[in-house]
Amino acid sequence: MSALAPPAAARRPKLPAGLIRHGALALLLAGHLLLGLGYGLAAPLLEAPDEPGHYLYVRYLQAYHQLPVQGAVFDAPRAHHPPGYYVLGALLTSWVTSAGPPDRVTVTLNPHFGFRPGDAASLDNRAAFLHHGPEERFPYQGQARGLHLLRLLSLAFSTLAVACTYGAARLLRPGQPAFALLAAGLLAFNPIVLFASGLVYTDTAALGASAAMVYALSRTARQGFTVQRWLWVGLIFAAGLLLKSSLMLLAAPALLLLTYQAWSARKPRLALTGAAALALPPLVLAGWWYARNLALYGDWTANSSIALLNGLAPPAERWANLPANVAFLLRSLTGCGPLGPGSLCYPPTYFVGAAVLMMFAATGLAVGAWRWGQALTTPRWHSGARIWLGHALLVAAVGGSALVFALTYRNTWQGRLWLPAFPSLALAAAAGVLAWVAPRRQALAAAAYVTLAAAVGAYGLFGLVLPAYGLPRGPWPLELRGAEPLDAQVGEAARVLAFRLERDTVSGGETLAVTVYWQALARTPSPYTVFVHLYSPEAGSLAQRDTYPGLGNYATTLWDPGRVFVDTYRLDLPNDVPATQAVILLGLYDEATGQRLPVTGADAGPAENRWVEFGSVAVKP
Repeated sequence: MSALAPPAAARRPKLPAGLIRHGALALLLAGHLLLGLGYGLAAPLLEAPDEPGHYLYVRYLQAYHQLPVQGAVFDAPRAHHPPGYYVLGALLTSWVTSAGPPDRVTVTLNPHFGFRPGDAASLDNRAAFLHHGPEERFPYQGQARGLHLLRLLSLAFSTLAVACTYGAARLLRPGQPAFALLAAGLLAFNPIVLFASGLVYTDTAALGASAAMVYALSRTARQGFTVQRWLWVGLIFAAGLLLKSSLMLLAAPALLLLTYQAWSARKPRLALTGAAALALPPLVLAGWWYARNLALYGDWTANSSIALLNGLAPPAERWANLPANVAFLLRSLTGCGPLGPGSLCYPPTYFVGAAVLMMFAATGLAVGAWRWGQALTTPRWHSGARIWLGHALLVAAVGGSALVFALTYRNTWQGRLWLPAFPSLALAAAAGVLAWVAPRRQALAAAAYVTLAAAVGAYGLFGLVLPAYGLPRGPWPLELRGAEPLDAQVGEAARVLAFRLERDTVSGGETLAVTVYWQALARTPSPYTVFVHLYSPEAGSLAQRDTYPGLGNYATTLWDPGRVFVDTYRLDLPNDVPATQAVILLGLYDEATGQRLPVTGADAGPAENRWVEFGSVAVKP
């Protein structure tokens, strides 16, 4: 090879920077879509607060071809919301045939629903309804099919929000693709965004509309004033108002930018022209809705009708419960998804890490603001500063409105009400984090943070939603070999193959975990309940747990014959148990009649008792 020839590495063609950026964005959007789809498939139908009401709004439009009116019935259409999301949902699901009436959802209650307030980490019997029946299994049928299609609509809005946040970040800092990747990634894999993207919620539509508005305003701020650009902003604003009334707050950053453009151009008429372009689409397209609210409820926002559903918070209650409510709000903003009455929360260590990251980002943002303040006279500072001021105003408006709302009505301390501010918060967090990183290493840092955020989002699906609401898992390879084998058959319904005790000694006030390996043999005509006792012949039953199989998620009426699954039952011992030797008793019974299924096999107890008897546990006071 010639000495003048360039080395092989130098001759290797490089990928264009634009292609790399587009590939990173495509990968980010694909990751959000996959996780959001997973959340939508795994989250149990109708368990989230308000999801039945949102679904019934769609059904009402389909059945009666008119808008509902908000009343005092909780399990009814959420008629105080604008119709945009529901009209789209009604069109999307118009071909789906549901057997049930359009005025109520079809559900079967779980009689062992065992959620306890404050026990947000428990995965035992969190579902209020029975799930995993034939209608709820792919390719779904009737009500379940309609709900899953509506969840796809929510996912489309959250995906729009991720794309628009990326675009807004590119406009805010054109020369820093790592900033755009990190901002979009923090939004895409935020646990609350993922939870909401898998549910029938207008809050996700509000997130998408807010991000689109943020992108449109950023583009207008960068490219300058034209009537056409402000008409586009007005059209997006109008669409947002037809999706969520709270998006009226988006007028604040829009008017701030409009005022700045008119002031910097020294042309007051621009403010009037721009305001007309901004206001015309909402007045024409959404004005009728707010006029209707005023006529029906005496309140153009329809917020007064919420008092019929939730009730007003008494002044004494507002302030007495304020610390607990604020603590819950902070958790629901970062790691408590709206599933079940108490939400499904990440473990405490996650919140510690999230708090550290937020303080890290906030400090970096403050440092960055100080640096920008050193260049007050530069055009570049003015160009970005007006956008940042708009974001700050948007966050303040959304947060202030949500706090006033929470202090006014009961049960409204919910992080999802802050979703319209999430794109701005993601941009601020990305700026704060990268303020600590040298420019040459920002791409690597952004990729690392996004990967971590994706792992956190995946944990919510695989570590929280599926264990709490999914079908019970099958045994791991070789797991049965390490368990104690059993020979017992319960009626014609199941075999008990093996068991595992967490320990063989337990004291009063402690919990004993009993893992049982079942094999389903047949579905039963009515659901049977599992009973598990820690039993001493001298002292009787020391602890007891009654539940449907699968932590309430796998009723015997839904069993798949031949399937082997694992169930773990936790027995809470009282503090005053006597010292004794105990065994585990297990069986199935019909709650309606109290009749137990007979048990046969080497490990069956006496025939008249109809239970499986196994294990040996030393009980200490």
